[in-house]
Amino acid sequence: MINTGKACSICGKWHRLEEYTYGNRENRSYCKTCNKEEKKAYGKGGAQAAREYRENERSKWKRA
Repeated sequence: MINTGKACSICGKWHRLEEYTYGNRENRSYCKTCNKEEKKAYGKGGAQAAREYRENERSKWKRA
């Protein structure tokens, strides 16, 4: 079977590879949804808020 997806490094969910191609780049580590949410957090509170968003989301699935 061919690997047609991977897990997002933020939410931990499995997505098709198409979800990791955006912004004129391919093979990113976060899915489109997490990228959008991280950018929203960054817009509200800068780099620290974006970092907190990533850490919070990762902790949800890493401790499960």
